[in-house]
Amino acid sequence: MNSIFKIFHELKKQTSDNDDSFKVGSLPFIKNHKIGISQIEQPMFFIKCEDSVNVKSIDSNLEFISVQFNRKCQLKANKNKIEEDLYCIISLKTDSIELQEYFLEIVYLIIKNLTDKPLIKDLKIEVDKLINLFAKFSNPPVKTIQGLWAELLVIEQSSDPDYLIRGWHSSKNDKFDFNDGLDKLEVKSTSKSRRIHNFSIEQLNPNKNSSLIIASIFAVETGLGKNIFGLIELIEKRIKDKELYFRLNEIIAQTLGKDFEKSFDVFYDYQLAVDSIKYYYSEIVPTINSKCIPTQITNVRFDCDLTDIPHLKSCKNKSLLHSSLFKR
Repeated sequence: MNSIFKIFHELKKQTSDNDDSFKVGSLPFIKNHKIGISQIEQPMFFIKCEDSVNVKSIDSNLEFISVQFNRKCQLKANKNKIEEDLYCIISLKTDSIELQEYFLEIVYLIIKNLTDKPLIKDLKIEVDKLINLFAKFSNPPVKTIQGLWAELLVIEQSSDPDYLIRGWHSSKNDKFDFNDGLDKLEVKSTSKSRRIHNFSIEQLNPNKNSSLIIASIFAVETGLGKNIFGLIELIEKRIKDKELYFRLNEIIAQTLGKDFEKSFDVFYDYQLAVDSIKYYYSEIVPTINSKCIPTQITNVRFDCDLTDIPHLKSCKNKSLLHSSLFKR
């Protein structure tokens, strides 16, 4: 990502000739597609496609990005040479440095998976994913930045990040943070000095044949440390199935919503959090007996202190989800 942003930054330094051409640069390991800059110095990508059918009807113009198919463009890679050809254009519409870096990374990831001259219908499939991703930035957040950061830390520290990402959920209606269809994992974080976490009755009562582990983490804000995107970089290095990287970003966008930009400036003490991670089987976590709660009372929540509760040092069952939490 840094190399792509550097290319964009170099384009910003170049003087403009005030003509109809776009300043562009080459992308690493990419032949036909280019990175460019708009007249108001916002990032663009120019993607050369195989077919030249008229597809203006599928152009998209959203709050943050726009996509134009099959446009004749004059591209200037240097001051002496202008090339004219048909391109599909993906543009970002914000001056936010953080969103620009994120946009450059995500679109470059898409382009790396394209052929030198993809069919427009194939490009549109990838573009639709991008549109759905950026559309989520207008939605209310699903959970707090701290809660998401703690879940990412569990993924980053696991022995099998791919497996956890596949079982990761982000909807408000999901009872558990991770669910592989058999077993469950719920991640709790606190900035307090004791392991006091808030639970719902349902969170400590999985279905009869499932096993549930509670992860407990101290997440303390700090001036340095790592933010959400620092954890993403660490996770990306360990993902084996690269298609999961886009799923990772989809869940993050859906979870943060309008808090996405804010999350760039929120850092947590990484080493403290790593050293503090502890796992507990749900059966030993103190709870309220559901039989003692009148049927007319719903949405029961309570705080529970796990400080003196025995924690797990290894997985004692055959759960693939739970065994991935521990280093092998």
